[in-house]
Amino acid sequence: MKTSTIIAATAATAILALGACSKSTPDNVSDSISFDKTEVQKSYRLIGTAEDFDTENDLSFGCQADLLIPTSLLGHDTKALRDSIFSAAFDTCGNATTEIIAASLRKAATESGYAIADTIMPDTLIKQEPSFLSRYDGFSSTEGYLESVTPKYLVYAVTNSIYMPRAAHGMYTTRYINYDLVSGRVITLRELFTAQGLTELPALIKDKAAQMESAIGKTEITEFPANGNFYVNNSGEIVFAYQPYEVASYAQGEVQIPIQAYMLSEILSPFGNDFLLGSH
Repeated sequence: MKTSTIIAATAATAILALGACSKSTPDNVSDSISFDKTEVQKSYRLIGTAEDFDTENDLSFGCQADLLIPTSLLGHDTKALRDSIFSAAFDTCGNATTEIIAASLRKAATESGYAIADTIMPDTLIKQEPSFLSRYDGFSSTEGYLESVTPKYLVYAVTNSIYMPRAAHGMYTTRYINYDLVSGRVITLRELFTAQGLTELPALIKDKAAQMESAIGKTEITEFPANGNFYVNNSGEIVFAYQPYEVASYAQGEVQIPIQAYMLSEILSPFGNDFLLGSH
């Protein structure tokens, strides 16, 4: 497992994007946002696939996890954001980072339906295909990264991708986590909207999607996204993000419906109005 420290921003300068890499966390951790970059790669042989697919050798499966793990958040406890990241990435949480990732990679390979064994790629193939995942017949990839950082909040994204050997196409999902840098907590739709607002919200998203149909294609929206999937962008919009197949065809990919926060002010909770439209 490879790790290094990323300094994302400091309160004093209000940096809005990722900064430089460093081997150590700065002394003024209460004024910093920093992450450990963790990368794990593992490969497997799918036992019995040579016979099933009429190939000379069993098929291979590559697994990779590449995550930014928070180590400093302006003096706030990092647990809430860390747990949300691991839940989105691996459907679990805890402090045993190495064990959690290793178990997740192995589980991804077994979802092929075959027993697995460790495999080693020959040097000739590694030289020919320096990109790790491109060497294998199938793959699973988990990537956790900062979508955006502002003085008020940060948005973290987790993309899980999988391609089973010989499948027509792969599948991917992206989950977003919104973290309030002022209060030091993860923000959900239930906190931003009133109970009545949550009831009205799907119809509002559907109407906006209909206005965007010429650009995004036909959609079938009846609910807000699974897992309350949304993020706040730098333009002050709430972006409701639907996964491939969730409300449209696979070819349409991830369907994102942005709505200006001020247009939703009447159904926002007091906290939602302050968080999205206030000056803090």
